[in-house]
Amino acid sequence: MAKRLTIELLVMVALGLLVGLLGPFGTFAAPPAQRMLSWVLWLLAGYALFRPINIAAGWLCEATGLPHTAGRLLALVVASVPLTLIVTMMVTRTGFADTLRWQGFWTMYLYICVISILTSVVMAAVFGRKGDHAATTASKTESDEPAALHPPERPSPALPLPPGFGPVRALKGEDHYVRIIGEAREELILMRMRDAIERLDNADGLRVHRSWWVAKDAVASVRRDGRTAILTLRSGHEAPVARDMMPRLRAAGWL
Repeated sequence: MAKRLTIELLVMVALGLLVGLLGPFGTFAAPPAQRMLSWVLWLLAGYALFRPINIAAGWLCEATGLPHTAGRLLALVVASVPLTLIVTMMVTRTGFADTLRWQGFWTMYLYICVISILTSVVMAAVFGRKGDHAATTASKTESDEPAALHPPERPSPALPLPPGFGPVRALKGEDHYVRIIGEAREELILMRMRDAIERLDNADGLRVHRSWWVAKDAVASVRRDGRTAILTLRSGHEAPVARDMMPRLRAAGWL
């Protein structure tokens, strides 16, 4: 985490120097050193605002099923408002109230949004290439090393269910617990949802929502609910489908 934060800050500084050198949006009239320093400070301020808002947007996407791209865009739009206030107050040297009344405020906001989107694209490109390179390197290293250095993985431990529970038909996350739904009985265990899914040992099913995993043969019917869907299980439970999971369900032939 610390390494990623360091890289992100260095990218912000590099972008600030580059944008300051170009001097867009009427800043070219200032001396080069002044505008480069100003842009570095503005981008660092934007980063400090965008980082926590982006995390909050990620939580919102997980809770509502909103696509993560839309969440990041929402974070950019929201974070650009206080950043525009900061930049405008520095440029015009006015107080908070005068800044809000300034006629060019929303034009400046548009400029800030454009810079924020471009910065986000650069970040995605930097970390996307980094992740691809790491994955390729790891794959190559694993294939080159002797098989003896990689003992077979131990199977994941099974879910702590009572004898005779039968096949698991669905999992439902409830705070820090997971409700295990079987043919005719249920069990509530203290466990994280993702850990419970890992213990299913690749059972034929899908995580259809942040709080639901469903076995394919447990689905009795599917009904559409606007842009998403509701799965009715043979047990009588209803599992909502997150919007970003709809393509996976269609690809798997559930819809």
